[in-house]
Amino acid sequence: MPIDIEMIAKQMADFAVGVDDVRVEVDPEDPDDVRMILAWISADLPADTAESLCLGWAQIIRKSLPERLDGWSSAIVVIRPLGSPLGVYFMGWTGHDDAWDISETPGETDSEEWDTLYQRLDEYLCSLGTSDSQGNGDFFLFDEDYGTLHQSLTIYRIEFLTRALVEGIQAFLKDGYADWSVSVILDLLPPVEGVASDGIDIYANRIVENWDRARLAKRLGKRLKF
Repeated sequence: MPIDIEMIAKQMADFAVGVDDVRVEVDPEDPDDVRMILAWISADLPADTAESLCLGWAQIIRKSLPERLDGWSSAIVVIRPLGSPLGVYFMGWTGHDDAWDISETPGETDSEEWDTLYQRLDEYLCSLGTSDSQGNGDFFLFDEDYGTLHQSLTIYRIEFLTRALVEGIQAFLKDGYADWSVSVILDLLPPVEGVASDGIDIYANRIVENWDRARLAKRLGKRLKF
């Protein structure tokens, strides 16, 4: 019986208030791989509250996704409003209790620091493309401060993400923000089959690639500029 991933996502999104979006990632090349379920929350939650939410979600998921004998069948990634993961809830391994892994919390900052970097980045990005929170542009720089050393950038048009753009962001981080990061999240519109939301984390001195570059290049071809 085929798995109705859209139904699972809808039931999870309807399960509690304050859930912006739920997506079930499907790997067409490896359907037996761990099923990643991404859940975006609209406000920061305490870790224990997020874990309780995952317990309820797990009951929904278990109705459709079978357990595995050799490892976790599914993982729920709870994503903060800024785009960074709050934690990952692993489930579906026969004979093993579910596991809740809390992500490391970035250092705290004051609002003036956050706002200064936000204004610099937003001005820079707007000089290169169009910002729109509803996806009718090239990007959206998340505009709420939750007191962390972090900014979140959503990309709607993959051609906007170039090496020059990333190097420009790094230049701002090198100017007094060496401990900060900018997370790039992919929300391509129109969606591209097989392309997940995983992007990159930009630091002053390095770039962490969270995406599957080989698959991304295969799906996007010459559209991938980074």
